[in-house]
Amino acid sequence: MKIGMIGGSTSILGFQALGLKTFPVAEPGQAVEVWREIELEEFGLMFITEPVYRVLAGELEARGANELPVVAVIPAVPGSEGIGRSEIRELVERATGTSMIIGE
Repeated sequence: MKIGMIGGSTSILGFQALGLKTFPVAEPGQAVEVWREIELEEFGLMFITEPVYRVLAGELEARGANELPVVAVIPAVPGSEGIGRSEIRELVERATGTSMIIGE
């Protein structure tokens, strides 16, 4: 299984150097077309930047909870919007029934 990354060219540069399959988008709005063209069954994990997540939220919600790839939201180079942290908090709460994130 592969690991991929969708985001702006500046945000994905480091991931490309690590050997991830990267999918650059000039504008977050292009992410829907890119997402639909990716052979998703080849990927176990897909990192997406927060701006891309905002655009892909509907596509991601339409998928089954256990479908691959697992999607991890990370901050873009300009900075964090808190979306990734919110997603992780929600997953922890769903898995454990309580929030266990330290520092809240």
